[in-house]
Parts: sequence; C-alpha cells; structure tokens
Amino acid sequence: MSRKKRRRIPVALIVALIVCLGMVGYCGSQLAGIFLEYKEGTDEYDELKKYVEKELPEDAYGEEASEEEAEEVREQRIAFEELKALNEDVIGWIEIPDTEISYPLMHGEDDQYYLKHTFSGNKNSAGSIFIEALNKPDFSERHTIIYGHNMKNGSMFGSLKEYRNASYLVEHPMVYIDLEDGTHAYEIFSCYETSANSNTYTIGFASQPDGRYEQFVHTLKNSSAYDTGIEVSKNDRVITLSTCTKRSENRFVVHAKRIY
Repeated sequence: MSRKKRRRIPVALIVALIVCLGMVGYCGSQLAGIFLEYKEGTDEYDELKKYVEKELPEDAYGEEASEEEAEEVREQRIAFEELKALNEDVIGWIEIPDTEISYPLMHGEDDQYYLKHTFSGNKNSAGSIFIEALNKPDFSERHTIIYGHNMKNGSMFGSLKEYRNASYLVEHPMVYIDLEDGTHAYEIFSCYETSANSNTYTIGFASQPDGRYEQFVHTLKNSSAYDTGIEVSKNDRVITLSTCTKRSENRFVVHAKRIY
C-alpha cells in the first residue's frame, strides 16, 4: 500500500504569510501607541479640570446683559494662581457646556509649540487649545483666534465638526471663556469650512471705524453654512474657533460674538 504524498506549502506562500503576520503585528503596535497617546492626553486634561472650581452660572447674566451689569456679578471660576504655577503660558479656560470642550487656554511665543505639546509640556499629538500668538492674551482685540486639533476620539476641538448641523448649534449655542477677570460668554453666529489661507484668519483690526472690520464680520456671518439667526455688527468683539478637517488645506471654523 503506497504512502500518500505530503503536500508542500509553497515557499512564496510561507513568505507571504510571514509578511502579513508582521504587518498585523506592526499595525497593532501602531494602534496601541496611538491609543496610549490619546489616553495620556485625555488623562492629563481630565486631571486639570480640578482647577475649575465652580460650574458655569445658569443664565447668571442673560444674553441682553450689558458689560457693566456683567462686571457687577462676574465671578472667578478658575484657580488661576495654581494653573499659572504649573505653566505661565496659561491665560484662561474655554468651555462649551455639554461637550468635550473644557480645556485650559494657552498663549505661546509662536503657533507651533502647542500644536504638539500639552499643557504640561509633554509631546503629544493632542497638543493644546491655544490662541493665535499675535493676538493679545486678554481678548481685548476685535478678533481673537483659538486653535485646537480635530482629534478622532472627539477630544480637543474634535466636536467642533458637529456644528455642521444646525440642530447641534441649537443645543450648544454658547462658548465660555474664563480669564483672570472672570467668565465671559460668546454667542455663536457662524459655522463653515474654509481654506487655511482665507481672510477668515485676519486679525489686528484698528479701533478706528474705517469700515474694514464691519465688512469683515459681515463676511463671517454671510459665509455660514446655514443661518444661525444671530446678527453681528462692527461693535462686537469676535472669537474664531478653528480646527483641521479631512482635507489638509481646509479648516472648520466657528465664530462667536461676545455677550459679556
């Protein structure tokens, strides 16, 4: 009785299997590294939230309150001395209620460092939420720009893209900025995708009424992907929240005007 011949596995197939297993292992290690980096960033910022000592006041001022009325009752929610002791670049805190956005605001010497470093100076793809280096850190200018990464896990400015839907704006209409003089509220009036080199990023408007700023804010309003129902004028101070999109040359921006 003859023996059955054993089938030999082709060498090419063995090599292909080894390569595939190696690729699976490599991809797995890369994903694990990304997950760990995301977790480290999230854990760091979650820990910093202990320096937010009070909740945002519910309708403490009202949308129609004047700056003078707001000054009378404005409270300090943030433990600034403690935060400054950890990093002197911190200038405030940004929060959009009921979203992932609740982070310290940084102001560096350039717009590169905090793209890749967290509040604590750790190198991390999450980076930080920071304002344009050329802007004044006290938000006294007519237009201040705030940058943050569009993280896949929804952290940092990852939830800004939700403003593509008008229903999301209805539920999250306000941005709160805490500075050393207390809480300031901003009402969102425009949301859209734009080029990274567009005029949206113009700053440095002089206080003289030469018409350029009025035209600028009207352009921001008219560029919105949908009508927010919120008007803006030359008398308003404006902030822009900016994050990257899937198209590297574009950004998604959210504009809000200061209420108090």
